[in-house]
Amino acid sequence: MKIAGVGCCLVDYVYSDFRYEHPLFQELLSKKPGDGGIIPGGLVFSEDLEAFAGKPFDELLRQLVEGKLPDISNLGGPSVVALVHAAQMLYYTDADVVFYGGIGKDERAEQIRSFLDKTPIQYEFKTFPHLSSPSTLVFSDPTEHGGKGERSFINTIGAAGAYTVDDIPESCYDADILLCGGTALVPQIHEGLGTILRRAKQKGCITVVGTVYDFKNEKRNPGKPWPLGDADSYQYIDLLITDAEEALKLTGAETLEEAGRLFIKFGASSAIITHGAKEVLVCSQGGLFQPISLTKMPVSKYVDDLLDEYPEKRRDSTGCGDNFVGGAVTYIALELKKGNKESLDIQKACAWGAASGGFTCMYDGGTYYELEPGEKRKAVEPILSAYYQQTGLEKEN
Repeated sequence: MKIAGVGCCLVDYVYSDFRYEHPLFQELLSKKPGDGGIIPGGLVFSEDLEAFAGKPFDELLRQLVEGKLPDISNLGGPSVVALVHAAQMLYYTDADVVFYGGIGKDERAEQIRSFLDKTPIQYEFKTFPHLSSPSTLVFSDPTEHGGKGERSFINTIGAAGAYTVDDIPESCYDADILLCGGTALVPQIHEGLGTILRRAKQKGCITVVGTVYDFKNEKRNPGKPWPLGDADSYQYIDLLITDAEEALKLTGAETLEEAGRLFIKFGASSAIITHGAKEVLVCSQGGLFQPISLTKMPVSKYVDDLLDEYPEKRRDSTGCGDNFVGGAVTYIALELKKGNKESLDIQKACAWGAASGGFTCMYDGGTYYELEPGEKRKAVEPILSAYYQQTGLEKEN
């Protein structure tokens, strides 16, 4: 079995105990859609923040962090983090997990490779020697949302901006599952998403798309629904996973329920809409998953109760959404291993996602580095079992 992924791979520099009450942070908050200001829970590009503030980004950063170094530097990127998680969950199988993307030729590129070499996944990069490797600053305030935490992202796109559909090798499509994750951070891939998905379906891939805040399209047409590739892209998506704000922005809907119905109307086979610490929405019109109308699923009570009882275990929520995607991909892969290629249970995919995302709250950054194979799966399994019990789902063998 092969799971392939395209999207962004970068270094996350995480400030895990930042406070959004910081005067400069408040000054830099977005005033209107697409203006280049910081978006709590969302993403802005560093060059746009420079223009918004009228100051060099390096100067803004020095004032924001007041000389403090990042609490952690970690492998990031919505596609690669999800793939790493899936590979760790599938450690005992014959699954090959491969990431395809673009990086520069710099110290950060070597840092990215060193991070990847600590994980079970393989990778194939196109190198752009004159461009920097991409990175994201993550400002995490654990006191936001009643102690559940919130993250804000400032991305330097670098070499990811040069990576195109034509740079994806044909071997990427020789996969059972293709994940396109956070492609808004790789703009030319994002614009060509329909081409990628059509090629994947021609080759028989199951397609999973995970989204990220699309600042470029928000800036281009403030207040207008974001495009996801071309007009037909949705028709080639077996599973779309998006968070609440992205769901509303992609559809132009006023409610998450309306957004879920629109994703199906647009042609997506199924959709999951996460909402931070709030309930998750799932729906499917059939195909890969059994048909199910809009259904609410909880987050993990096991994790909430554990962190309430042992608050010292709470770290930061960076990567929760990416690991959620990786959990859903894991469920699909396990069902394929059993010979099931349709009529899967999207609620069980959500269970894997919720357990995986919940565990992410208990370590710094999105990527977890195991000391031995199976370590992370062992940690996630009791969360998953508790979630099945919480929701009354029948646990698969």
